[in-house]
Amino acid sequence: MKKLLLILICLPLFTLAQQSPSSYFSQDVLDINNVNTSVGPGSMFWDLDDARYEVPKGSNKHSIFAHDLWIGGVDDGGVLRLAAQTYRQNGDDYWPGPVSDSIYHNDANMGQWDRVWKIDRSVVEEYQTAFFTNDPTYIIPDIILNWPAHGDVSMGQSPYLAPFIDSDSNGIYDPYQGDYPDIKGDQAVYIIKNDVGDVHTESNAEQIGLEIHIMYYAYRCDNYPELDHTVFAKTTLYNRGEHNLNNAYIGTWTDMDLGFYLDDYVGCNVPLNLSYTYNGDMEDEGSAGYGFNPPAQGLVYLNGTMDKFMYYNNDGTVIGNPSSALDYYNYLRGIWKDNVPITYGGDGHGGGTGATTNLCDYMFPGTTDLNFTTPWSEVTAGNIPADRRFLMSNGPFDLDTNTSYTLEYAFVFAWDSTNTNGGSIPLLFNYTQNIQEFYDGVLTMPCSNINTINDVSDLSKGRLVKIIDVLGRETIPKSNIPLFYIYNDGTVEKRIVIE
Repeated sequence: MKKLLLILICLPLFTLAQQSPSSYFSQDVLDINNVNTSVGPGSMFWDLDDARYEVPKGSNKHSIFAHDLWIGGVDDGGVLRLAAQTYRQNGDDYWPGPVSDSIYHNDANMGQWDRVWKIDRSVVEEYQTAFFTNDPTYIIPDIILNWPAHGDVSMGQSPYLAPFIDSDSNGIYDPYQGDYPDIKGDQAVYIIKNDVGDVHTESNAEQIGLEIHIMYYAYRCDNYPELDHTVFAKTTLYNRGEHNLNNAYIGTWTDMDLGFYLDDYVGCNVPLNLSYTYNGDMEDEGSAGYGFNPPAQGLVYLNGTMDKFMYYNNDGTVIGNPSSALDYYNYLRGIWKDNVPITYGGDGHGGGTGATTNLCDYMFPGTTDLNFTTPWSEVTAGNIPADRRFLMSNGPFDLDTNTSYTLEYAFVFAWDSTNTNGGSIPLLFNYTQNIQEFYDGVLTMPCSNINTINDVSDLSKGRLVKIIDVLGRETIPKSNIPLFYIYNDGTVEKRIVIE
């Protein structure tokens, strides 16, 4: 177990406990490809003690220790509302399940939500085949029968939760009538959590009324290592509260520990919307290390921009651990705890080698921030490799009541173990570009999975040409409306996604 951050003593408000936070027992494992990681509503990529993001699978090497979400903004009355999570040492800001009427946010009514829903694409395809061939021997699996498509409206929950294909277009999830989960990838794990289950004791911020849906998913693809070592995440924020959220940001807080955790650097690539961790020298030492020519681990935003990137120190200084709601919000906006914005060079706060007074949005971009000509990295700053955690964020945006906001991102791993491709960082950049193009539908990756007999799967039906409605009019993707997806290989898919 790695040594966690310096514990800051704080006194949260005392209140009668409502909903209990999630436990690590509520996790499941995403393991369809060459990554093996645990995820759950209360801890992602770790089990509250140890790292669980193993890559390559079976190696007992881990590139990420922990990951969670920070979301914050200001309501119409000027009140800061925010939810954030790190190591859960000081408290909790998230609880499992959908937003409900306040009287139901207790363990008796919400305990059933302290779980995840894991499903393989093969299970969905088997269901489709059996249903449409009227196979009398087929038994619908529990994961399809109990997919969390609907909330309990009598408890104040949204009638629509997890997305599903509504085969009979009646708006009601019924697997006995041909409906099934709408998932991404070859395997998916679905999570629902909220920020109103109790008082925020991590950030000490006011509640938002936030309901968060996360679909982690992955593809098995033996012959494309960039895809076979990537985990995707689709995160949708629903404002179920009574307050509009203005100047909102969503941040992906990540503690990347690349093997041995005390010799890491971090950086970012601005045009790629990529943040990453790499080793501070050519050897990642120890039994937990990756050895010589170690890998690089990245996080890329796929449908939005990386608007800020920064890291903070594991201490109580003005560039250290956040200890108030404003600290968390400032970090989301690229501002230090003393209200000083990031400045280019050195330590990002006007000190250290190469420091300037020029304001910027990204720490350690190398040469990728086109607003500057002088390279800036942890190497040029003269930093000593150490334990790193960082925050990249997207915003600002408005999240009014009864609206949603979606951010999709991916964790990309690259390992040039023989240093024949110029190193793991250039390889990571190349892999990230390929993953972005795969996500955009402009790059297909036909996977020949050599360990499965006669298993050749195309992860795309071809490039999407257009989407039309029932009247033949071209449109954009929409929920709750029957649409036809037309691909360049002649495939036409009828789809209605209920959300």
